Amino acid sequence: MNTIESGHGNHDARLQDAAERAERLGLAPGADAAVDRYRMVLRALRQPLAVQLPADFAARMSARIVLPEERGSAEDWLVSVLLFAVGGSGLFYLQPVMAEVLASMNFRLPSVPWPLVLAGGIAIAVAWAVDRGAAQFKR
Repeated sequence: MNTIESGHGNHDARLQDAAERAERLGLAPGADAAVDRYRMVLRALRQPLAVQLPADFAARMSARIVLPEERGSAEDWLVSVLLFAVGGSGLFYLQPVMAEVLASMNFRLPSVPWPLVLAGGIAIAVAWAVDRGAAQFKR
């Protein structure tokens, strides 16, 4: 820590000590504005809260929280299917346009290595299944 930060921390600590001492002794405010500000904070912290929380507040709040593991997976599947459908329809819609653009550019895409694409898809599916199985096993 550099000397400026430590000096600032010591200054705050001295002001807080002075404010606590002035409060304890009941001194009149006005001698030091910085100490008076600390005294106002001390008085505010000693005041009871205006609103009292019910005794079961924490239990009611924790009952409202739904952990991701407890959430229904139907919503997750629905969102995934909808996003896949939007992406697929977008590709279906753009395919003729992109074919025209590529044809006008005399640009040819390389042929798709379907066996590698299939192997990649299978690898992704297996990894996903193993991950889901591991998550089920942890519970």
